[in-house]
Amino acid sequence: MTITERRKYQRAKIYNPLSYVCIDDSGNPIQERMGTAIEISQGGLFIETHSPLKPQDVLLITIDIQGELVPIKGRVVHCRTDDSGKSRTGIQFLEFNEKILSFVTSLIKTYSEFITQHG
Repeated sequence: MTITERRKYQRAKIYNPLSYVCIDDSGNPIQERMGTAIEISQGGLFIETHSPLKPQDVLLITIDIQGELVPIKGRVVHCRTDDSGKSRTGIQFLEFNEKILSFVTSLIKTYSEFITQHG
């Protein structure tokens, strides 16, 4: 059986703490929480949180990228809760930031080289 990759962008595993604020349609904050980025690609993040998020929620995320706090705006694409009670959520970037793009490109290149060398 062949598995077809549906992802548009290659992903790299990371472990970066982050904070996020859910905002309503008017841009007003609804809730503020913490989480952890566990995967990143040029198109978005896969995060782990203690509270589930709803598809289409818009988040203002702040993540530490190489010692600098970088703001990101994203939309929840999917969310599921695992057996431990933690929620795993796919976030699509709504705005691109040059710092993020440079970081992701470098990280994916390093991650791909590691996988190639170590299987």
